[in-house]
Amino acid sequence: AGGSAPPVRNSSRLVQREELLELFRAAHAGRKKVREGELTVGLVGYPNVGKSSTINTILGKKKVSVSATPGRTKHFQTLFVEPSLCLCDCPGLVMPSFVSTKAEMVCSGILPIDQLRDHVPPVTLLCQRIPRPVLEATYGISILRPREDEDPDRTPTPEELLSALGCMRGFMTDHGQPDQPRSARLVLKDFVTGKLLYCHPPPGMDAELFQQGLQRLRPLKGAAAAAAAQRNREQPPGRSAKAKQAENPVDLAFFHQEHVRALTRGNRARPGYPAAGAAHPPSGPGLADGAGKPWKR
Repeated sequence: AGGSAPPVRNSSRLVQREELLELFRAAHAGRKKVREGELTVGLVGYPNVGKSSTINTILGKKKVSVSATPGRTKHFQTLFVEPSLCLCDCPGLVMPSFVSTKAEMVCSGILPIDQLRDHVPPVTLLCQRIPRPVLEATYGISILRPREDEDPDRTPTPEELLSALGCMRGFMTDHGQPDQPRSARLVLKDFVTGKLLYCHPPPGMDAELFQQGLQRLRPLKGAAAAAAAQRNREQPPGRSAKAKQAENPVDLAFFHQEHVRALTRGNRARPGYPAAGAAHPPSGPGLADGAGKPWKR
């Protein structure tokens, strides 16, 4: 482009309609134009970031269709704000080289959720970003706890979250199993719209520490607070140490046996222990201690 123009600096300050148009004119001042006397500005970016909504706001009326589903704009469109200023609305561009995984693009609203084929990677990313208590309080569910041999602070798996949500909402398949893809679409849409809020940490700050501080500053409200209080009331006393883990019923039955005995090898008994294969001496009221069968000695 010929000529020189002042450098453009990105700012977080929100601008009004006239300020944005003036910014367009200032950015292209002194540059070569496609048509003489006509400034052409194109809005290019990821899907579902507000390109069409910005054009409608500038024009003051709905000229281009908008939707919460990514990929609503299918064709290149040109609209004149005034005879000397033309705006171009472009379809969203997906550039995977700037994003590490497809799951991040789904969670960022770049790819449509209703066309998702594999729900496990994006739901796994969601479980890593949203703490377990927030998921339980938001949907009023109780996610399966880790086993005793697992890390009590691990994140829930997609199957644990989606199965609990499917049973709570009645999302079932024809075989009577929780409909996990349907539950996945629900939680992913809530994440994209902000119902499940995740704030990216500032540069140079640990994401886990940032989220812990954010959760302390943001108390639960409404139904979420009532559900959390109800779970706290239903928790039996003395279970706080193992509240994060699920107890195995087989282990409970084994370690809570009332009648346990020890056996030794050999025919000779040792003090305090019966001989191998020997029965327990009878005990109880009216029976003398040590009474047994003398021929077994």
